[in-house]
Amino acid sequence: MVGLFKLAFAAVVALAATQAAPPTERVLDIPWHHQEHNLTCEASALKMALSYYRVSTDELTLLGYMSIDSRPAQFNVQGRLRTWGDPAAGFVGNPDGHIERYTGYGVYFQPVERAALAAGVTVMKAGSGLYGSPVTPAELYGAVLDGHPVVAWISNTYHQVPLGHYVAYDGASVGYTLTEHAVTIIGVKPDAVLIDDPWFGRAWHPKAQFESAYATFAGMAVILGPRPYRRPTVWKQSRQ
Repeated sequence: MVGLFKLAFAAVVALAATQAAPPTERVLDIPWHHQEHNLTCEASALKMALSYYRVSTDELTLLGYMSIDSRPAQFNVQGRLRTWGDPAAGFVGNPDGHIERYTGYGVYFQPVERAALAAGVTVMKAGSGLYGSPVTPAELYGAVLDGHPVVAWISNTYHQVPLGHYVAYDGASVGYTLTEHAVTIIGVKPDAVLIDDPWFGRAWHPKAQFESAYATFAGMAVILGPRPYRRPTVWKQSRQ
């Protein structure tokens, strides 16, 4: 009898441990979307993340929420980039430009966060070590496991690259690279992440590879949450 009791108790403990253990793998149901313009990876990545919450919008609308600074890049006498727009304030350059020609660049997490809120969802966390507080890889993975898509900034080489710097028109110091890219993180398993890349497509990448590319912008990401709950309006019938 004692032996049976121990076996039953062990089974209950094992079941409870299994139920209490957090998930280690999850893939969110998010269709892949190819970016519609040369440099709209951020808008495309946000569009994909928004679709998880049944928010349908287009890239140009999202760019409108972010704002666009179309002022041209300026260079010093040595031909090095001196002044351009501030990607922390809005999209820099022409969305149909060419980054290697300095006719367009992109946008950082602050305007993307603003666009996500304008589109009607919440933001669980947004940040970058370049601007104070990063979104760590562990936070990113945990968000996806909890059911929240993530827009993350990487180098499109899929490994870390050094940043150059210029002074924006608003006086801010901007860290940049001509391999700047944004993607949507839609899946996680113990050794890999599933990336919806607006240019290269969908693929699993080893965590070490992703984290190297993700370190380029010091943990820059926007974690999306669901639409905010609004209490339904109750209309009271007035007495005659």
